[in-house]
Amino acid sequence: MSAAVALSTEELTVLEEVVLLLRERRGVDLQGYRVATLVRRVRNRMIAANVASLDLYLRRLREDPAEPDALLERLTIKVSRFYRGAPAFEAVREALAARRAATGRRVAVWSAGCGLGEEPYSLAMLLGSLQPPEDAPDVTATDIDPAALAAAARATYGAAVLEELPVALRDRHLVAAGADRWQVEPALRRRVRLERHDLATAAAPPGAFDLVACRNTLIYFQPALQQRVLQLLTAGLLPGGLLWLGEAEWLSGPVAERFRVVDRRARLFALEPGSRDPGAVEGASCASA
Repeated sequence: MSAAVALSTEELTVLEEVVLLLRERRGVDLQGYRVATLVRRVRNRMIAANVASLDLYLRRLREDPAEPDALLERLTIKVSRFYRGAPAFEAVREALAARRAATGRRVAVWSAGCGLGEEPYSLAMLLGSLQPPEDAPDVTATDIDPAALAAAARATYGAAVLEELPVALRDRHLVAAGADRWQVEPALRRRVRLERHDLATAAAPPGAFDLVACRNTLIYFQPALQQRVLQLLTAGLLPGGLLWLGEAEWLSGPVAERFRVVDRRARLFALEPGSRDPGAVEGASCASA
């Protein structure tokens, strides 16, 4: 870990112990995450737990069996909403419609780092306008956090995360579930498969995808981890498939040479058919644009 963050050498050592504990007890490897992000969110959890120092917090993690889960939830905190960046969703819909017309088959999507489920359910709505439902889900949605996946399975949301969702889609796919609460209707939930997956260590989910969406996740990784994850996401794509990044993210390095830009503002890229896989993506990163 870099010492560029305002921590003493002793505090950085304790932070490394925290990361090691989470890897041993929860199977989550945070070594490649940006240190500033880790520090900010660990300190935030310390305040909530009323713990004054990192060494005392490490003791809490070791002694309280519930605390590692509470910290993991804070470290992987999710901020999203349905149809986040609505114009980008429309660009994706048009690109997938063109791809389906060109290939003559159903399209499949991977939502990597799906959080509480707003993105994969939005993608399922989008695909609902392109192809009828089948027994197999259209969208594979993955996340590192079991608590987030459990919330996605419940599929109940506050009205605030629906502000960008077109009213017609809300009325078609969600039902009122109390004051300012909405639940995704069962038919749409069946179009989404939820799976635990660690982008830092695991291979891509089985199957090949026409679209891989990984938005506003790579910005929390150090460059070396960004490189590995970009290669992983690319490996999940079919030739000509689409990679969708977040609004503050961009491709660079050898991986970028395998893609063409479909929509710059939407951060949407297409994998060039026949492009050469450079193997280890040394130098590739997800850069702010």
